[in-house]
Amino acid sequence: MSPAQSSASVPVTDRSQLIDYFRQGEKQPHQRGIGTEHEKFVIRRRDGSMLSFEEPGGFGDIFEALAKRSHWNRAPLDGGQLVSVVGNGRSITLEPGGQFELSGAVAPTIFEIAAEFDEHIDEIKEIAGDEVYFTIWGMNPAVEPEDVPWMPKERYRIMRRYLPTRGEMAHWMMKTTCTIQANFDYCSQSDAVDLIHTAVLASPVVGALFANSPIQNGSDTGFQSRRNFIWWNHTDPDRTGVPEFMYRTDWGYEDYLEYVLDVPMFFIQRQGQLIDLSGHSFRDFIERGHEQYRATIADFELHLSTSFPDVRLKQFVEVRSADGGPREAVMALPALWKGILYDSTARSQVIDLFDPLVEAEHRELIEICYRDGIHGQSAYGPVADLGNDLLDIAANGLDRIAGDEDHEPETDFLTPVRDRLRSGRSWADELRADFEAVDGDLCALAKKWAL
Repeated sequence: MSPAQSSASVPVTDRSQLIDYFRQGEKQPHQRGIGTEHEKFVIRRRDGSMLSFEEPGGFGDIFEALAKRSHWNRAPLDGGQLVSVVGNGRSITLEPGGQFELSGAVAPTIFEIAAEFDEHIDEIKEIAGDEVYFTIWGMNPAVEPEDVPWMPKERYRIMRRYLPTRGEMAHWMMKTTCTIQANFDYCSQSDAVDLIHTAVLASPVVGALFANSPIQNGSDTGFQSRRNFIWWNHTDPDRTGVPEFMYRTDWGYEDYLEYVLDVPMFFIQRQGQLIDLSGHSFRDFIERGHEQYRATIADFELHLSTSFPDVRLKQFVEVRSADGGPREAVMALPALWKGILYDSTARSQVIDLFDPLVEAEHRELIEICYRDGIHGQSAYGPVADLGNDLLDIAANGLDRIAGDEDHEPETDFLTPVRDRLRSGRSWADELRADFEAVDGDLCALAKKWAL
């Protein structure tokens, strides 16, 4: 989702500038849109290995082919390499292990998101030909990080050094996981707080509904979402999870700023080069600078993208708890969140599901959801029942929104998730069964799940 314009090179001399940064993201209700991001694994058909950047037909060649098309433009080179293309409010980029990500254009409805997804998949399959499978799971079930080539982006050289000092499974997160994320606009500070508070409450159950990462390095982990387990417990406690203040409703931009100022930095960018500031606090960087460098709004914007709470505030609200999954999951995720977050009645109903809210019980629910998924039992009742409640709330919200905006309802996009609950068989259950059926053959599994 494209952020509002900011004077990026302006030095930060007062924290009010950073509060204003969040205010600049505010939209009028009729301006609100939906942004969707989805990552894909790219697996060689010949041997089930992961595609590299440098090889013939690798990511380097794919990006060069994309850049020759009229609707894509070259992004600035990174370390002398073309690793991203942009165009029409969209971008295609690479995650550390070659997860191929489309950050879609802001769309008014899920219908546009579905059309964009289909066009994207058709285009990249045409370019890549018969050499690779594009598929989406929450976690690659048959590789270790050492099996996956690093992508040649400067930021990953810094992150790959720093993150393992904070979490022993950080490289697993960076190189072997995929997600679906959705982004939503806010209209005011109180609206942003309401969106985030509601999303925090619903996120564990959404994570259970979309769980799709039970296998790690060929072994059944017993988890429905091993990806969420790794993010929560073994990546970096300074920048993941749910900050305590998000459980309250009496906070604002200032509180989020206080949180993010103490999230350790990774880097800043000057003249196209990244300066390693890993472990430094942005608060100290504002107050004292670093060598000849002084903090700018662009530095703050970059820093915001390196904190990874389950629900993230930038100049929009980003929800992050869903594992990667097939096309139907990519469409269902933003539809579910739209029905909840863009309808005030739906938001209130979600909050009522967790009333009275006890933080310790909700944090226990998070663990139950990534471990047991829709099969879990919690202090709030069976997770499957909570999932059905969320789907009903979202469907009714989507119907009300469709009436207000005069377009076709988007409730059909929720049907695949509802069918999963009715059958009692999650995407994780299906992936586990398929993995066993092919005796762990990643190539055969990728073929079955190919987009």
